Amino acid sequence: MNKIIAGLFFVSLVYAVCFAAPSDTAQQTGLTVSGLSQNDFILLQTLDQNKPLRDQFGCAGVNLLTLNVQTPKSTAVKIEASSDFYLISGGYAQAVGRSSSYTLVAQADSSAAFILDIRKLYAAVMFPWADFSLGRQIISFGEGMVFSPIDVFSSVNVLDLAFKRHGSDVARVRVPLGDVSGLDAVAKLAENPQTSATAIKAYSHAGSFDIAGIGIYQGEQNEAICGLTFKGDLVAGVYGELVEHLMFSGNHAFTGMAGADYSIQNTWYFTAEYLYNQQAQANTGQAQLSPLQTNILLVHHHYGFVNARFVINDLMNVSAGAIADISAGSGILTGQYFYNFLQNADAILYLQYYPAATDGLLQLPVGIISYGTRLEVAF
Repeated sequence: MNKIIAGLFFVSLVYAVCFAAPSDTAQQTGLTVSGLSQNDFILLQTLDQNKPLRDQFGCAGVNLLTLNVQTPKSTAVKIEASSDFYLISGGYAQAVGRSSSYTLVAQADSSAAFILDIRKLYAAVMFPWADFSLGRQIISFGEGMVFSPIDVFSSVNVLDLAFKRHGSDVARVRVPLGDVSGLDAVAKLAENPQTSATAIKAYSHAGSFDIAGIGIYQGEQNEAICGLTFKGDLVAGVYGELVEHLMFSGNHAFTGMAGADYSIQNTWYFTAEYLYNQQAQANTGQAQLSPLQTNILLVHHHYGFVNARFVINDLMNVSAGAIADISAGSGILTGQYFYNFLQNADAILYLQYYPAATDGLLQLPVGIISYGTRLEVAF
């Protein structure tokens, strides 16, 4: 209980610092504040044939406050921070409490958990010849929305409706070599070389394509990675990643991702991705049904992602998508209805189905359906 009280005190302190001063004071200090409030109520149905229907249902709540602080656009310095404050209750709380992926977990019992996830907290200085940054950042070297085999610095929460990414503590140097070309070097700040990662990316533009060559050393996996990424327009937008893993043991393995997006008259939007992993491995992950799940391992040969969205009007749209572990016959199905009913206020109804699988994206002995409602307010 003391941890929860301390966490709530920290949230109150952040509120006081950010909102006690009027807006003109914020401008004088050179910082802007924005954020998002999300409140979800979820009905969970466990598809267990050994239970009567009335005993298959339970409730869960996910309350999220996101605070973003950054300096206005500047030619010299930049400070950016983004933190997610979660209060999770009901059926999700116990799985969240067992996770070690977050900055702070305070849990009085199995019915509620408070989590602080610091996604960004870094400072940068910009010179005409290079940009330097240090701290927690979200580094996306790849092009994939869901699958990005070249990306070793950030992980995707595949259970999140927006596929939110987790940050890494890194030092970064970006050197422009022209209007569309440059070098990008990143080093992950780690306690020892066994958990470190360093990378350098050279990028440019050719024809209608953005292309990049990337070299990575990953100490945790004891390997070097060479990759090529591309993104451009043909009939549809196409993108992909070609990655070769060179293990210091002498083995090597190829991983590739191909994706495409297409729209029809600004009404229908389609996205598809396919991931091939040459070297299949045993699934040793302990992925739980958690709204903050980011440690799902892609260890099988074939994975796929599809999504379709239909825009009803400027305020409403519906979408459906699926992430599939094709080799294991498991995945996640999602459908949602979005309604912008007031300025900066949205309502979302969504359904997610997780089939039973002991060796798939999630280790679930029985299938689960979640029926969710979300109120989202931006400020």
